[in-house]
Amino acid sequence: MKSLFNWVLVAIFSFASIQAHAFNSEIFTIELKDGVSTKVRLCLPEESEINRIVIAVHGTGPFTYLTQREGFNYYDALAEGFCGKGTGFFTYNRRGVDLGETGPWYDSVDSVKYAGYLPNTEADDVEAMIAFLKNDSRFKECKIILYGISEGTIIASMVAERKNVEVDALLLHGYAHENMYDILKWQNIGNGVMIMINSIFDKNGDESVDREEYEHVDSVVTAYRAYLFQNLPFDSVNVVKDDAIDIKDISTIRQPVQEIMMSKISSNEEAWLWNNYFRVTINWYREHFALEPNKTRLLRVDIPIYLFHGRVDVNAPVEGVYDLEDRFNTCRKSNLQTYIFEKHNHDLNFQDWIATRTYSEGLQKLFDVSAEI
Repeated sequence: MKSLFNWVLVAIFSFASIQAHAFNSEIFTIELKDGVSTKVRLCLPEESEINRIVIAVHGTGPFTYLTQREGFNYYDALAEGFCGKGTGFFTYNRRGVDLGETGPWYDSVDSVKYAGYLPNTEADDVEAMIAFLKNDSRFKECKIILYGISEGTIIASMVAERKNVEVDALLLHGYAHENMYDILKWQNIGNGVMIMINSIFDKNGDESVDREEYEHVDSVVTAYRAYLFQNLPFDSVNVVKDDAIDIKDISTIRQPVQEIMMSKISSNEEAWLWNNYFRVTINWYREHFALEPNKTRLLRVDIPIYLFHGRVDVNAPVEGVYDLEDRFNTCRKSNLQTYIFEKHNHDLNFQDWIATRTYSEGLQKLFDVSAEI
């Protein structure tokens, strides 16, 4: 491959975290396989040489190498965690996306270039980034670890399975087990909402909410009753009329959500979907819906695979992790290690870091495991 980059080295000292680790950043502009250019960032520990680099593969939408939000940069926080363990950390602007100045997303999207963001193209782009790193004499012997987040668990797995570039391990966080169509349907008909409801209201652990639990005067329950149900009376939410609010009620209420989404995709109403659902193109949905799911793809991947999943993940069901474990056991494969964290969400409780500048159990385990590969 010809030279992929015209690079400018920028040294940036990150903010000091609670653990007082600092990192240096190098920002490059690289050329992807189809000629589109994008900016990437490599974060390196200040005082140690590295033998491994973790490449973050984004979730869905126009992510940047910072993923800035109000008051913090998501990838700065993760860079502190990885670099604090002596691991390099690489992030990138998704094709067609650059840093922006306006919240809440702080991104700038070139819609023509961004239209190329599709699962197979994203896998191509990640492969180009791995080739870029390996073209740097400092990193020729470094292990390359793909860190897939949410949708990125699909893309990272695709790259590993294709074997166009060398990948040494997968870290999969917020694991997507099924095809994207099935995942979105699971979300749309209310399964994720029900997990959230039970985490707040269900005091006896029966995965449903009775009248007493729903009408409890506890301050948290009161706040979420207003937030989730607009203070509707119990009988209005219990539409099945069986004296308990459970998935039957929530799926009945939310069934139109799935029907509307599929209708908008079929009629090519991209602007509506962008404004009301994900900031992606119609072709993104269609290509994802045609993909093989991770539950079979990963059986052909022989490198170490580490899964990190919250038990109260409302975006991707934890049952997918259990099913993958069963599939690996049936196939007598031993390269899968799973970590499931109680009371952790899809982001592995990143909100703990926002509130206290300390990492959750799940994120700390992620950093620890990366250092052992």
